[in-house]
Parts: sequence; structure tokens; C-alpha cells
Amino acid sequence: MSEELINEKLLKDYYEIFNDSEKLKDFSSYYRALVQIVKRYPLEFTDEVRDEWGLNELLSIEEKKYIVDKPDICLNMEKKRLVRNYENIDTLAMAIRDTLWDMVTVYSGKDCPITPNDELRYIKIVYKDNSDKILLECAGCGWTEDINGNEYTGPVGKVFPVKKDEIENI
Repeated sequence: MSEELINEKLLKDYYEIFNDSEKLKDFSSYYRALVQIVKRYPLEFTDEVRDEWGLNELLSIEEKKYIVDKPDICLNMEKKRLVRNYENIDTLAMAIRDTLWDMVTVYSGKDCPITPNDELRYIKIVYKDNSDKILLECAGCGWTEDINGNEYTGPVGKVFPVKKDEIENI
């Protein structure tokens, strides 16, 4: 994790997203704008930062296939929510990651057994051999379980969002 100050031009470009009506006209445009800001600043959003905060997986998906019908964010409130002082690149990366996840999260309707006010979301874990498994995860506490409700303890892999059609038959 990096404790360096954030590049002022990066912050200026990031804040500009929230003043550009074209980038906030719909969730797909907003998703692409956030992805582009990360890609435009590879010296700040290093491989280490992108890996640490799970951004690589979110940068690699085709957003139109993943954005849910009604994300839990309001585009006209994003400026108020996200234009703030960021201490370092990690806090900005975390905010971007959380916002991207907000747009692609498919919720299960099941409460987390650890933090009952948090609803479990569907995730897809992709292993080194490219096999994958659909799981349920609490974004708040990290609790993870299989689709039968059993705690999942591994193996680990890369975490991706799930498309609605991937869970229709579960």
C-alpha cells in the first residue's frame, strides 16, 4: 500500500467526472469513466495498487454485460458522495473499486450470518486453472459461503462480479 500523496492532475481529472453530464448520463458511461481514470494513470494505479484493491478484475469486464438494472447508487448524488479529500492512492482506489462494484453487484436476497444488515452478493471466483465457482460474499465483513450456505474457506482466486444469466439456474 502506498502512503504517497496523490498526483494533483489525477485528482483534478477524477473530480471532473462529476462535472461532466455525459459521464454521468447512465451507469455504463459512469463505469467507463472510472475505468478510464485508472487506466490513464498507470504510475499511480500501479499493478500492486490494482491487485491490492481488486481493480484489475473490474477493469477487464465488459461493463454492459454486468451492470445491474438498478444499482444501489444515485448518479446525481455521486459528486456529493465521492468528491472529497483522499489521503493517498489507496483510499482513491478503494472508493473507485467500491463504486464499480456498486454498479455490477447482483444481490442474493440473503442476509449475512455475521453482519445481518448486509445482504450477500454473488461473486465468481476464478482459480489459477481458469475453472470458476459461484459464491456468496458479504461486502461488509468478507464472509463467504457456497450457494448451499456452507462457509467457503478456499481455495482462493480472482474475484469477479457475476452476470445475472450465470445465476438464473442456481
